[in-house]
Amino acid sequence: MRNSSRRRAYGFTLIELLVVIAIIAVLIGLLLPAVQKVREAANRTKCQNNLKQIALGAHNAHVAYNRLPPQAATFGGAYFAPLFFHLLPYIEQTDLYMKAYFLDYTAVVGTLTPNPATTINIGFIWPCWESVSAPIFLKQSRIKVYQCPTDPTLGNALDWGDGDCSYAGNFLVFGGEKNINRVPIIANPPVGNFATVWDGKATLGSIPDGTSNTIMFAEKLARCDGTGVPGGNWWMRGVFMGAQSGGPGTGADDSYPGDRLSSVFGGGIGTDGVAWLQGINSKFQVQPANPLNTAAQGGRCDRRLASTSHAVMQVALVDGSVRVLSGEISAVTWAAVLTPSGGENLAPDW
Repeated sequence: MRNSSRRRAYGFTLIELLVVIAIIAVLIGLLLPAVQKVREAANRTKCQNNLKQIALGAHNAHVAYNRLPPQAATFGGAYFAPLFFHLLPYIEQTDLYMKAYFLDYTAVVGTLTPNPATTINIGFIWPCWESVSAPIFLKQSRIKVYQCPTDPTLGNALDWGDGDCSYAGNFLVFGGEKNINRVPIIANPPVGNFATVWDGKATLGSIPDGTSNTIMFAEKLARCDGTGVPGGNWWMRGVFMGAQSGGPGTGADDSYPGDRLSSVFGGGIGTDGVAWLQGINSKFQVQPANPLNTAAQGGRCDRRLASTSHAVMQVALVDGSVRVLSGEISAVTWAAVLTPSGGENLAPDW
């Protein structure tokens, strides 16, 4: 006789399933902020390490030449180059640095090698707009040490591709306090040192305010359009075009020694007339709203200032240490720690 009794199959009811889903959603909601905090802490640590490496690179350059590199000038055998180019050999980027030996005036992005018909080995290092680092231009080279992982504006450069940067140099240290209001002048025809240079010729021993009380580098967002005209921060900005018939300084794309797209803060005037804000007006921005938008579109990022995507500003001091600054630090204190020889008495918020 066939057993007609059957075991009843049990499963989740709809209400039970909804309760489980609700519990999981609550747990995710509780865990997500913690995960985001851990991720931000890790990224901030990476950003600090980048600043540390850049600062150590400046120190290694000082060891080699008994002085710090300039904001934009000739240094260590490299002609008319910006600060972050001069640092390349000291942050393990010598191969990239050496690519500036070659100028290719008709190279096409994507080609594997410079065009032999148009490439000139000039015999010394002079980075120009069309210097090639196959298969791209040198100016488009991505350098991880120059990019903060939490910078939301990376990858939005105008025509510089991956060559954007998340850090900048203090003009008062690298460019020189005497040059803070100096308008770039490029002589045509070129005569002698035909370009205005931003060179403070600073040494570690020429910082009267103290190497632990003077900022050397700070964060600066890679793209910053809040003042209207698109602005940014690219590590090789501040170079000559190279191929113009009238000689360096006569090309439409010349930006030497710098312009609104340069990795600098705290002073200086660009070839396009942009003046980086000075003194108490130069205080950094913390998480400026809508950095990719113009002011009319709600953008509040000012390309003339140091800026950060973190809740705090991170800076590298001349002694090579990295320090975290609260957004509550006063503009007076910030201005004081930018000057190498201001003689200020620093407030307790430092």
